[in-house]
Formats: sequence, C-alpha cells, structure tokens
Amino acid sequence: MGGILWWSGGLSGFGYGMVMKIQLHYGSGFVSVEIPEANVGEIIRPWEEGGDTDNAALVREALECGEAGDFAGLIRGKTLAVLVGDGSRDMPLGDIFGELFGRLTVCKKVMFLMCTGTHDADTPENKVICDTITAAAQEAQLAGIEIGIHDCQGDNLVGAGTTAHGTEVRYNGTLDAADVFLVLSDVKFHYFAGYSNPIKNFVPGLCSYRTAEQNHSLALDERSTYGAHPWHEDETRRGNPLAADQLEAMELIVKGRPVYAMATISTSGRIQWARFGEAETVSRAAFAASDRKNTHTVAPVDRLIVSPGGLPNDVDLYISQRALELTRQGVADGGEVLFVSACPKGIGHERTTANFYDRLTRPIDEIFASIEAEYKLFSHKPYKFAEMIRRLRRIWVYSEIGDELIAAAHLHATGDLQAVVDGWIAEDPETKITVVDGANKIALYARQSP
Repeated sequence: MGGILWWSGGLSGFGYGMVMKIQLHYGSGFVSVEIPEANVGEIIRPWEEGGDTDNAALVREALECGEAGDFAGLIRGKTLAVLVGDGSRDMPLGDIFGELFGRLTVCKKVMFLMCTGTHDADTPENKVICDTITAAAQEAQLAGIEIGIHDCQGDNLVGAGTTAHGTEVRYNGTLDAADVFLVLSDVKFHYFAGYSNPIKNFVPGLCSYRTAEQNHSLALDERSTYGAHPWHEDETRRGNPLAADQLEAMELIVKGRPVYAMATISTSGRIQWARFGEAETVSRAAFAASDRKNTHTVAPVDRLIVSPGGLPNDVDLYISQRALELTRQGVADGGEVLFVSACPKGIGHERTTANFYDRLTRPIDEIFASIEAEYKLFSHKPYKFAEMIRRLRRIWVYSEIGDELIAAAHLHATGDLQAVVDGWIAEDPETKITVVDGANKIALYARQSP
C-alpha cells in the first residue's frame, strides 16, 4: 500500500511545520500529495495485516476445514461448475487455483465459467485468466476441463422465471449441466448490492442484459446501499431490495443444488482473510470481517481526497465511480472532493456511453427526471454522480481523461494535485482533509452527532 513521509518545513510557500507526504495508488503506480499535519483529518486504507501474508497458506488453511470434506464427497463423480470473476476484478486467482485444483480431480467434469455480467467478454484480461486456469489445471492433472466466458447477449440464455420484483431471470444455460457450484468470490463493499459476494457471480454475473437491467433499476432505491444484505448476520441490516432480488434470482437458477464458496478479503493482491464452505455461511462471515476491518466511522470534513486503489479499480470513470459512492459520507454538504483516478481507458466501455456519460452531461435536473421516468441499464451511475454533484461545491478529477470530457460532466479537471490542496488550505488554513486510498474496499459512515 501507499506510504507516508514526514518532514519539517514549508508547504508551497505557506510556512507550515510538520508536513506529511502521502502516497496514493494511481493506475499501475503512485502519486503523492503534501499536507501539513495540522490539516490532516484521517488517512484511511484497506485492512492489511502486518508482515507478509502468504496467499497460498491462507487458502490451504481454509480448504482444510470440515466443510471442505463434505464438499469433496458431494463432487465425487459429479459435474462441478466453478464460477470466477472476470478481468475487471483483482482477486488473486492464481494463488487460489494452485491450492484448489488438486482437490477437484475427483469430479467427473469441471466447468469454469467467467462471470462477466454486462462487461465485455473478449478482453486481454479475461484471456489471461483462461490461460491461468489452463496452466493450473495441467499442473494439478485436472483433465477434461471446460472454460467459458459469459456473454450477456449470447444465444445460450434460458429462462428461470420471474422474481417478486418482476425481474425476468434469464441465465447462461451451461449452468444446467452442473450438479454442484463453487464460487470464487473476493468480498468487499458494494455501493448498491451491499457487498460483492457469491450471489453476484450468478446475478448479474451469468445473466442476460435485460435481467441485469431490471435488477439494477433497484439501485435507485436508497435502501440499496453498501453494508446491507439479506445474508447479513445483523437482522437490521438485511433490508436491501436489490440484493434480495439477486438472491431470489439465484435461487431460481440454482434450483436447490448445493452452492459452495471460496471467499476471500484481499488488499492489493494480498489475501487477508479466507474461508471455504456453504455460500451463505462463508458470506455471512466475510461480511462480518469486512465490517470489522474495512468500515470507518468518520466526522464528515469539508475536503476529501479519494483514490480507488489503482488498477483495475481505476481503469475508467465508469468503474472507479464506486469508490466515490463508498466514501460519500466522509464529505460534508457543500464540501469538495479530489478524485485521484487514472482512468487509462477513459470514460468507460462504449456500451455504457449512452446511459452513463451522455446522460451525465445533461443538466442536473434533467438527469434525475429522465432516469426516474425510465431506468436504463447503467443510468444509476449518472444518477448517483448527479446526487453528489448537487450537494457538493466541486468534485476535482485528476486523471488521464481529457479536460473537456471532465468539464462536460459537471466535474472539474486538474493536472496538479498539490495545487488543489494548496488552494484548499489558502482558502481555509484550519481546514481538515481526509485521505482515502484503496477506497474500492472501504465503507465510510458519517459519525452521528450526540
């Protein structure tokens, strides 16, 4: 993770005392910003245990539990579907494959399905995952595997029924051949589904474009938010309508067949926590661990710096926006945010443009009215952005995106991080600045006044 350097002296001519040089993830590297100690509110980063964690050892320990023995009996002579995330995720799959695959040789057949959701199926990153699966299977002498990459608009989609919300569930028909499911899931907070979790590998991960669209329309419901999920151990935090719809849809797809999960919590490719077992059980434990380690209750400040955590979490503006949503409670109304997100692939994939960026360039009131009148997939993104833009004075964006594209979206481009910080301090020498690096893994909650 990024580091902090200290020294005495002035800051860009202001003559402050102790200064902190704070590194932030940015694309494949780092950038830094200098802030006087007196102006630093908090510096928040994802959970990372001291010392070097051993990914393989943690996975091996998780796979030696009693539930793993039950799983081995279930899959013997059966067809197993292993569900993995696509190349936009940062789960350390190679370390997991090395420990897992040798235990799958008792299967009659193993099908690997890459859960792309509505993302592009044909990407270099996805091909790397396929190659990694093939190499690990050969090493483990796991023969006769099949690898498929989901296409949400493909011709192998079949119907499973309709949820109570009205979501028409159409899914990848390859799943029908499975006797047992194993989901590989790196759990973190998700700004409208509660948490990234095994259910999401099914819905929207292996569903049709229309199924994802109908489910994601619930993102406009304020109860669909991070830290709330029907599998949460706290009954008061189960009321997330979007996540509940995903769970109901998954149950229609699975039809009572066993679903197991290898769940991890990782930071910058290093696993901090791992569990294996039935999907609901390990998800509940992962949610609790995330709440303990990656939740921060803060006093909202007038100035907030946010980095999603580098690639792949800041690959484009569409992907990186979730970091703003997860930290939005950390900035007070009328405040400013400095968003440090490289976005080497620009605004986002072409298929998202019409209902993400193009809508975001409309007048703010028109953004709300058009989306509330008719939800289209991806339009929850400009809706959420518009909510932040309306309540804040300014959102600065430090990125590789052209200034004119940023300005058209009601945002403010900057090519100089330090100039923004210096301007904040010049305006208010007493201001407090909170810095969040790796915000894609973090959940901020505003401290309630007594």
